[in-house]
Amino acid sequence: MRNEAGDFEICKDYLNRVSRTFALNIRVLRGSAYRSILLAYLLCRIADTIEDDPRLPAPFKVEKLRQYAVLFPPASDYERRIENLLEDLHFSQQNDDADLVTDTGRVFNEFIKLPDPLIASISAHVKEMALGMAALLDEKREGEIIFLENREELDSYCYYVAGTIGLMITEIFDEASGRITAATKEKLLKRSVAFGLGLQITNIAKDFFGDCKRGWCYVPRSLFTAEGIDPLKGNFHDNREAYVRVHKQLIKLALHYLDEALQYTIDIPRSLIRYRLFCAWPLFMALETLAKLYGEERLFNGQVIKINRNDVKRLVRSTSIAVISNNALQLLYSRIRRRID
Repeated sequence: MRNEAGDFEICKDYLNRVSRTFALNIRVLRGSAYRSILLAYLLCRIADTIEDDPRLPAPFKVEKLRQYAVLFPPASDYERRIENLLEDLHFSQQNDDADLVTDTGRVFNEFIKLPDPLIASISAHVKEMALGMAALLDEKREGEIIFLENREELDSYCYYVAGTIGLMITEIFDEASGRITAATKEKLLKRSVAFGLGLQITNIAKDFFGDCKRGWCYVPRSLFTAEGIDPLKGNFHDNREAYVRVHKQLIKLALHYLDEALQYTIDIPRSLIRYRLFCAWPLFMALETLAKLYGEERLFNGQVIKINRNDVKRLVRSTSIAVISNNALQLLYSRIRRRID
């Protein structure tokens, strides 16, 4: 392991390199909430990078994800355990995410400096995420496409990769602020998973066919079969309207969870305005993404449909003004949602 000097600066740099979107809302936080969520995000990203590499064999990914899970909570010999994790772990591309995995030790050097309650909370949820990813991968056989069969399996998958993060963020907010009552925390916890599911299903809707290229289809098979489509043999151009209906159903499911995410944001005390902004920005970006995707057939021709920088600036500006008022947030949300309804 390298010297710890500058480790947190390196972590901040990795945040900017691996996710501009989440870097934006994480930077609005202050103090222990900022440090904890930044490090927690990187720890989750490490697991996701291992799970996501298209060229690593599934059994090898399972082994590495389980090795990663064992790192939590950190033991005194965490450096040796990280060396074992990184041994023979080579990614198909040496990009920013791969560099982050290589520097797992730097992230842990800062992680162990957090207060014990935050270490315990983050450890529990990252461990659950990594083991959940490993369990799903354990079902995969080389050369086949894995389908999620129905909404229950979709919710289960999204719980491990995103719902766990929602729960973790709520616990960090509670611990870091010291100003969330027990009743408010209970309300937030009830909607924490839904928040994560809304963001994750939005990503699935955005990449409707792309995941199949790496052997996964996160759109439930039941949505296809309900429209008379065989997702392995079907062709969009032969059944255009049916595919569009499937995609609209996926968007409506994402909306159901984003509605819960709006209430989650409103339940955060208005005195914690930075926490509200942290939640509002990705929520409204997801909603705007769904509005652009809804009924957009260019998606099926391989075009990437996403919000642009001007959209981001507009949403950041409008939500930054509205965030102090529950009514204003609800009105702004409704205006965008009506474009989908």
